[in-house]
Amino acid sequence: MANLFPIFMKLERRRVLVVGAGAIAEQKLGGLLQAGAEVHVVAPVASERVQSLAASGEVQWAQRKYTASDLDGAVLVVAATGAPQVNDLIYRDASALGILCNAVDEPERCHFYYPAVVQRGDLQIAISTAGHSPALAQRIRKELEQRFDAGYADWLDWLGTVRRFLFTKPIDPQRRRSVLHRIARADVYENYQRSKRAGAA
Repeated sequence: MANLFPIFMKLERRRVLVVGAGAIAEQKLGGLLQAGAEVHVVAPVASERVQSLAASGEVQWAQRKYTASDLDGAVLVVAATGAPQVNDLIYRDASALGILCNAVDEPERCHFYYPAVVQRGDLQIAISTAGHSPALAQRIRKELEQRFDAGYADWLDWLGTVRRFLFTKPIDPQRRRSVLHRIARADVYENYQRSKRAGAA
């Protein structure tokens, strides 16, 4: 198999289809909604959580079985039915239309995989094993969560502020690049955290 291409995708206001509305689908909805996707769910029955999201307008739920036309306009589809035959049909339909599909827990029916993610504000670290061992990905995620604590969210905001400020100044590009690399060092993060603690005290 060719190497996977790592990518962070903007899904805001883009149609994403989720087929299935049980516990498997619930696991995928949060990240899609957080990314601002327009989530359309197709399933004859839905969990209380999915029904609640539909009632509040956060997702659109079509209470019926999947049909190929459900893929119209979608950029991604998640097959979360728990039924391999149905997931295979969705995968083949999506493949024919050039739409990326993820059949949950079925690597052979996936154009992309969900990574394990460490998130600290706008900092995201994604771990993938290409479907070989989600358990290993989860273990590494827990290790990275300890390494990159919650303080990285505020620090990244500060780094962004400094970067935007430097780009407003007539500074030599090489010097600016050097400064930006220097302030992203681990020791600068420790100093930043100490300054915050001192300020709070």
